[in-house]
Amino acid sequence: MILLLKRIVCILVSLVNVWSISNVSDDSFWKFVKNDSREFVQSADVSLCVNPLKTYQTITGFGASACWWAQDVGKSENAEKTARLLFSPEGLGLNIYRYNVGAGEKENPDSRIRGNRATESFYFYNEAAGAWEYDFSRDAAAQNMLRLALSYGCVDTVVLFANSPHYSMTRTGQATGGQEEYFSNLPPENYEAFADYFLTIARHFIEQGVPVKYISPINEPQWSWGGGWVGQEGCHYEPEEILAVMRVFAKAIKASGLDVKLMAPESGNVSDDTVNWFDMLASDPDVRGALGSLAYHSYWTDGNAHNKYTFGQTVEEKAYPCTVDMTEWCELPLEHDIDDFGGAVRTAGVIGQDLALTGANSWSAWTGVNNYGVKEDGTLWSDGLLAMNDDASDVRVAKRWYALAHFSKFIPAGSVRIDTGADVLDVDYRIGWDGAVYDARLGYTASAYKTPEGKLVIVIVNEGAARTFSVTAPKLRAAVWQSTAEKQMENIANGLVCPLIKAPQGSIITVVLG
Repeated sequence: MILLLKRIVCILVSLVNVWSISNVSDDSFWKFVKNDSREFVQSADVSLCVNPLKTYQTITGFGASACWWAQDVGKSENAEKTARLLFSPEGLGLNIYRYNVGAGEKENPDSRIRGNRATESFYFYNEAAGAWEYDFSRDAAAQNMLRLALSYGCVDTVVLFANSPHYSMTRTGQATGGQEEYFSNLPPENYEAFADYFLTIARHFIEQGVPVKYISPINEPQWSWGGGWVGQEGCHYEPEEILAVMRVFAKAIKASGLDVKLMAPESGNVSDDTVNWFDMLASDPDVRGALGSLAYHSYWTDGNAHNKYTFGQTVEEKAYPCTVDMTEWCELPLEHDIDDFGGAVRTAGVIGQDLALTGANSWSAWTGVNNYGVKEDGTLWSDGLLAMNDDASDVRVAKRWYALAHFSKFIPAGSVRIDTGADVLDVDYRIGWDGAVYDARLGYTASAYKTPEGKLVIVIVNEGAARTFSVTAPKLRAAVWQSTAEKQMENIANGLVCPLIKAPQGSIITVVLG
């Protein structure tokens, strides 16, 4: 009855466009809810009808990969600063840490990789003993970065992932792919060795108290990985090879007694054969019991919301027996420098779409930090949430950090996505003369969540022109944070629920109702 009364009051407030507010610190609030002449906005461009009774997926968290950068930052004077910005409650509060199990190209005498993309491995050849051995004092800087991240108490999920098997197990003796493109570099006779290697490393971390929940031995299997292009570690797999490898890993996990699950196949996008791979793994009796996550990456679909929506509908219909997670994305091609807020708006739009359209249970940035390059005009370019110079003596916050902050700081693990109305899917599907379906971008994304504490959180990403959103929700108090090119994460309102929210062009807004 109390909930019903609150909803009636909220609807009445929305209908008569009444606004009351307390604890407003400055005049910026008037620009938020009123136009320049301080007249109340009388109509809304978009209606948000938040319904906590209509629920979707449970959010398991937000994260970032420590790939490549951790082995530099972890030994620098900026290690603690970086961990605080990404993994502390005062920072992004990320709860998912993706640790790269490197394939050892740093020690490979035949490696064609240079810089920090050549990884250090725990597995090495002991010349004195004439045998391959493990040394868990290696990769020390990356392990230090992990320890610092864990020290803040936010990280509850560590994913061990590999871009390639160890170079000693590959056909080419290198971890950069086959001699030809689209040719798997892992021979079947080494599948069991790869699984044993991976689980030996997982066991070490678990015994050290690290909360390893997933192991992910395959990454973006559809890409060519090999031939003449060598930029990083990687390995191609055909569908039957994906299944064969995962069967070996599932058997090895069961035999090990370790409390870990498989994350697979980390497809590079939502298209290609991703759904077929999901079906293949989820339906296989050998793999199904060890499968904890069906993972995809969100590359090359930034502007194709229809693909994401279709993928999400398919995932919902199939009701897979595990979570579906978006485990990697960065801006490709890179169109915004680190100080361009446009990069933040684009990133926030992708996050919102992945949660609201594909129904992802978690969202992880490709990399927490990446090296920056300097253009002739002095602008710095990097695709990380943070940007660093080559020796990590300079670590800076990129504007896209604020995009993830609008989600991760307000939507804790265990939150449930809830309904916001049918008109906020960011696309208007149109049938063309040729019968094809086209996206007509509306220029905004809005999604809502109910936290374990019972708060309602709305995240609005307004990529297009300034527009007004009306809010109908069964809560009477609100706190509002807004980010624009001029100012980020500004707490601009605390008080009674607003029926109308004016979102400036190129803005990200988080509303917390409760």
